[in-house]
Amino acid sequence: MDEIFYSYGRYLRETFGGKTYKVVVSSRLTCPTRDGAIAKDGCAFCDLRGSSSYFGKQGRGDAIREQLDRRLPEIQRRFKATRFLAYFQSYTNTYADVGYLRQIYEEALSHPLISGLCIGTRPDCLPEECLELLEELAEKTHVSLELGVQSFENPTLEWLTRGHDGECSIRALERLSRRSPHVHVCAHLIFGSPTDSATVARDAALLLNEARVKGAKLHQLMVLEHTELAERYRTRPFSTPSLEEYSERVLEFLEHLSPTIYLERLHANASHPDECLAPAWSREHWEPHNRIREILLSRGCRQGSRLPQP
Repeated sequence: MDEIFYSYGRYLRETFGGKTYKVVVSSRLTCPTRDGAIAKDGCAFCDLRGSSSYFGKQGRGDAIREQLDRRLPEIQRRFKATRFLAYFQSYTNTYADVGYLRQIYEEALSHPLISGLCIGTRPDCLPEECLELLEELAEKTHVSLELGVQSFENPTLEWLTRGHDGECSIRALERLSRRSPHVHVCAHLIFGSPTDSATVARDAALLLNEARVKGAKLHQLMVLEHTELAERYRTRPFSTPSLEEYSERVLEFLEHLSPTIYLERLHANASHPDECLAPAWSREHWEPHNRIREILLSRGCRQGSRLPQP
């Protein structure tokens, strides 16, 4: 195990036996917070790209196979990976009828270099027929579902205009465990909203332990251009976490997180640094990562160290 936490890299090596890389593809889907089902302007933190550097840039109209054929050679050359996962990242990639979902998932899996799927979605977009499809595929190949929980705390979910409550995420995790047990669930969380409670990180870790997820992925609150948060920030500025404050959240989360759960990311980077209003450290790439690790090491952080020992 990593000296601090169970890393995503180790999880991938254990799962696939070699260096594995996620290849982003566009599903051409939207979100209930953008098509009017819940709202029309997206979640408060989400920019026009679906908080992704890829969406809208690589030809959304292309078929999944064409997108993979275009991207894979450069990724092979640059990262020397031997296994690849098709990553449906931007927006809500289970927000369609099951026939279309089957079509795009199976098209990705038909590519000879693709070893599995990573699918980003929301907890309120997992109808029964979708869970059945995910389980059917996961019984035959690797399927990772990246679930945008963001927070279990209702004041924060309301402040982020998510359109669902914390109980919705808990129910989704329970249903995934029961109906789609072969799916590898990774929960996304955002720390640093001014509405977060003092125990938000600890409480989230304990809930994920109980849900028996495979992984977690952490983000700091970021204020990006072309978002509702940017409009609020300019009108009535609110606090965003310093790197040290955010590191404290990460430390508390890790020390209460089961050592069996991998951590995909310590923090997020602004994919377009010039469009990040705050916090300023989100515009950097490796410096925040290195500083967070320094803080965790200096505090003797170990994943799961504050859980009852067997």
